[in-house]
Amino acid sequence: MGKLLLEIGTEEIPAGYIIPALGQMEVLFREGLKKNRLDCGTVKTFGTPRRLGLYAEDIPEKQPTLREELQGPSAKAALDPDGRPTKAGLGFARAQGVEFSELQVRDTPRGPYLFAIKTREGELSIKLLPGVLTEVIRSIAFPKKMRWRGPGLLFARPVRNVVALFDTEIIELELNGVKSGRATSGHPFLSGKTIVIKEADFTSYKELLRKEKVIVDMEERVSMLREGINEIMRKYGSELKQEELLEEVNNLVEYPFPVECTLPEEFLRVPQEVVETVMISHQRYFPVENDSGKLLPRFITVTNRGERGAHLSVEGNERVLRARLADAKFFWEEDRKRPLKDRLEGLKDVLFHEKLGSYWERTERIDRLSAYLALRLDLADGERDGLHQAARLCKADLLTQMVGEFPELQGVMGCHYAREEGLPEEVACAIKEHYMPRYAGDELPQTRLGTILSLSDKFDALCACFSVGLVPTGSQDPYGLRRQAQGIIRILESQRLPLSLQNTIAASLENFPGRGAAVKEIIAFFRDRLYQTFLERGHRYDIVNAVLGAGFDNVSDFSDRVSVISKLSETADFWGDLVTLAERTFNIGKNAPSAGEVDERLLQQDEERSLWDVYLRNKDKITSLIDKNKYEDASRAFSDVFAEPVHAFFDKVFVNVEDERLRNNRLVLVKNINLLYAPRVADLSKIVPPVVKAEYGAVEFGEAGFGA
Repeated sequence: MGKLLLEIGTEEIPAGYIIPALGQMEVLFREGLKKNRLDCGTVKTFGTPRRLGLYAEDIPEKQPTLREELQGPSAKAALDPDGRPTKAGLGFARAQGVEFSELQVRDTPRGPYLFAIKTREGELSIKLLPGVLTEVIRSIAFPKKMRWRGPGLLFARPVRNVVALFDTEIIELELNGVKSGRATSGHPFLSGKTIVIKEADFTSYKELLRKEKVIVDMEERVSMLREGINEIMRKYGSELKQEELLEEVNNLVEYPFPVECTLPEEFLRVPQEVVETVMISHQRYFPVENDSGKLLPRFITVTNRGERGAHLSVEGNERVLRARLADAKFFWEEDRKRPLKDRLEGLKDVLFHEKLGSYWERTERIDRLSAYLALRLDLADGERDGLHQAARLCKADLLTQMVGEFPELQGVMGCHYAREEGLPEEVACAIKEHYMPRYAGDELPQTRLGTILSLSDKFDALCACFSVGLVPTGSQDPYGLRRQAQGIIRILESQRLPLSLQNTIAASLENFPGRGAAVKEIIAFFRDRLYQTFLERGHRYDIVNAVLGAGFDNVSDFSDRVSVISKLSETADFWGDLVTLAERTFNIGKNAPSAGEVDERLLQQDEERSLWDVYLRNKDKITSLIDKNKYEDASRAFSDVFAEPVHAFFDKVFVNVEDERLRNNRLVLVKNINLLYAPRVADLSKIVPPVVKAEYGAVEFGEAGFGA
């Protein structure tokens, strides 16, 4: 078994390209080995701005010997009556490159046939790996690629060197004139030396580069960064919060060294979100806060030049940040000279979409829809006035200089400007919260007005786009409609709001005359979003489908039912009884001409009379439990009450008798039992039975991607 080391040395690669590329490299490498009948053990990828690498262990020295058994013509066709080879037999032997005498006659279900048994020795891995690694390098997908030295290779940045070793041997390959070898380079500023790698050993490789101020192990580098940043922050009673920024900065440096910088306190009079946005999003700096979360006149930058160049880094970064914050301070002071309401007229000139009009029109639609939701959620008159004011002003900050320079501060700046004008706090908060959540995992709106305004904004965006055919397709979602739907689902679920999806969508679509048909499209879109959301949370796909089959108009209620059914599915004995009961009543009951009342005069056998009596005595109880959202109690009651009499009914009563009246009466009885539970809790006829693999003692389910 051998070890492999690959390093692709490049000019500086954008930070956002590195982690996706490394993920692809491992997949491509394993696929390449598999195509060549090879395998490996541990695979580790690593990267810096100037190199992408892969290390693998336990690669066999050669392919396994391949034994092939190739079936040819039948013995009757290959041999004449005297046992001599025919043209067909000789032709098969010639095609397989063997002597006829080497062929074997074997019995098959269709009779005796000729077989050629061929053994092929495995190729040495060192001869196969050049093709595997070349294909890996050429197949890495980047958002943008460069061409240099002719059309031979497209890559994120020009490739300057390739280290490719199998144990101590060089894996011979060439990319755009760059031949593989043992040589790599140290840090461009702190070392500048050429390093010769003698063998494919990751530990010694790391140590050699560390001596030349390159930390190739990404986990080690991020740990150094975190420790250095927290060492500075602890002096002020805080610690690192920006993990995403940490990951990005980790891919900007090869030898990280955090340094503390300062900024003039005058800039702290600008809203904290503005200062931190400039630091984090625009400059990749780490803000320093005190233990209560208040921003201090300090920040941390990460230099790639070590301690020796730290003072130059401090001066340069402080100068850059002062210039950016001076602009922000100017915008803050200028924007406050004009109230938000005076900017509303200007929204008529800001296009939302060429088919959907201006932001003025969008604001009017949000205002109307929020008024509708206010009625449905019983807002008091005073709250409705505040909601109306927030709805009219929620997009006004789009016309401020601050949002023009920092678009990510939409809503945040509207909130600050509203406070500066002395508007009610609930109005200011609603303006900020109506964009929430902006992305998966983002904070949800916390106030009633902000919640309603956020829902109105998101429903309007969805319905507007669907009304003119701007529908997501496959991986394409240019208007972020999946994100909007996800935000609606999270808000309705977390706030437990009893809103009807269908009614709210219909109310929103009233702003787009003639597009009522879009209700079905949007409902189907929400169904898919709910399915994907709950699948990602770890729920079984068939359970999600079963609960969707019982309706999802009330998202909060749907979430409750998924949780209950998932919990019940883990109680083996009860779950089996419940599913069997639901399936049997569904499979027979679906043949009923319609639901209706059972004619007691047509109940002939004791088992059907007993089942009807059980239904009458327990119908109201189970319905009441479902009405009160006590879905676990309702499920247990449904199973406890009906399991025995239903099975007795099916054992003793023949349903599909010739007498149509009698047959339909029995079908209606069974269907009514199923309808008592399935349409309001979960259609358990959609549950996929487990497949038991006896040889492994494992239980699996009927589709890939599904587990108990």
